[in-house]
Amino acid sequence: MSPLLPSDPESIGRHRLEGRLGAGGQGTVYLGRDEGERRTAVKLLHPHLITHEVARARFLDEVEIAKRVAPFCTAQVLDSGVINDQPYIVSEFVDGPSLQTSVKQDGPRGEAALDRLAVNTVTALAAIHDGGVVHRDFKPGNVLLGPDGPVVIDFGISRALDLSQSLTSSQVVGTPGYMAPEHIDGQPAGPAADMFAWAAAMVFAATGKRAFGGTSASAVALAVLHSEPDLDGLEGDLAEIVRSCLVKDPAQRPTAVQVSDLLRALRAPKVTVPPAPPPLPVPAPAPEPEPAAAAVPSLAKADEESPAATRKRRRHRVAAAATALLVISGLTYFLAPGTRKGEASRPRPHASSSASKSPTAKAPKATRPKPSHTPKATETSKPKTPRPSDSPKQRASAEPTATHRPPPSKPRRLGTLTPQDQGDYCSAHGYPYSVALGGQVACSRDREGSGGAMADATTVCRWKYSGRPNVHANGMTCISDP
Repeated sequence: MSPLLPSDPESIGRHRLEGRLGAGGQGTVYLGRDEGERRTAVKLLHPHLITHEVARARFLDEVEIAKRVAPFCTAQVLDSGVINDQPYIVSEFVDGPSLQTSVKQDGPRGEAALDRLAVNTVTALAAIHDGGVVHRDFKPGNVLLGPDGPVVIDFGISRALDLSQSLTSSQVVGTPGYMAPEHIDGQPAGPAADMFAWAAAMVFAATGKRAFGGTSASAVALAVLHSEPDLDGLEGDLAEIVRSCLVKDPAQRPTAVQVSDLLRALRAPKVTVPPAPPPLPVPAPAPEPEPAAAAVPSLAKADEESPAATRKRRRHRVAAAATALLVISGLTYFLAPGTRKGEASRPRPHASSSASKSPTAKAPKATRPKPSHTPKATETSKPKTPRPSDSPKQRASAEPTATHRPPPSKPRRLGTLTPQDQGDYCSAHGYPYSVALGGQVACSRDREGSGGAMADATTVCRWKYSGRPNVHANGMTCISDP
């Protein structure tokens, strides 16, 4: 920071100025303090950029849209206004050098530092585009290396200047070497133009030189329009992602969200997947009862068995003895002396007491019972109960022949996995950070994704429902098979 000049104002809006942070083609940036003593960056635009009153109003409208951008790796826009016919913008202050200055002083970025820079800056562009804003001037000078990581600044200002100056001139706002081909041709520059600029900035961060060289602004513009980028010094999967963002056709460039997801996915497989927790043992099914013809175990063997098994065998013995007693009673009745052939197989007719004394006496016709008027369907609707006097054939016919089999059990749906479940799984295994990737989760020990692990949906389901057997995942749904 340098001291204020005599021509500089002492305050702008609600912000007291303490010194100069720098000056460029768009205006001068001051270090300010608001009413709560919070440090801010106040950018006062040059008077010649916007001289038309309608242009100033359009500029402020565009800045209002930039205030809605989520502060993910971006310097949040706090305030805006006009002082002495000069528009100004107030944003969050980031205490750190720009990427442009850092590369010139300390050299290019490499490996983990380059990966962090790529992920943070493309995440910032994803948040900017999600807020309906296009940066239009993404470059190393607009990336500040703050204490909390890289931060993108000045988003939306170039678009506001373009819309404002279109009322008075045809000048295109931007920085040669980082402007997309469609932007140089004067066509509308959308989110795809920001991805072109992001890729060119990553080449500068990794190599210290521009992707499109030239000794003048016009030579650089011609190289952007007609030449291939120079990626010498940029290697690995990041080089392929950067190359896909530098194609001439904006429709073929990936979005900021796609690049962010791809960068995270490419880093995740480098970690080791921890073994899944073993499932709980499934209890063995109870043994089926032994058939009646099986040999009865000896008393010595029964003494060695558990009390529950002994009581069960005793119940089987009592049931077998009762069945044998019932069969012997029926045979005794059937073969008793004085029974006629077939007498046990048909019911005896009712007769008077005098007729029962004489074996040859017949009951009078008048005393024979008349048939009931109840329909036969009613008589046969009740199940026939076997009696001890029935023959074995009659008892067999009275017993039901069909057995009821329960329907096969279906898999049980336990619940749906959520990103919170996946994060809890990572925390339970000692990883405080996690990133949900659909059916998988990447666990890590820090924000950069180092020292971590990957787990699929089935592993997380088995951990969440560890008390249930046969658990697996169908998509993001946890299921327990019977």
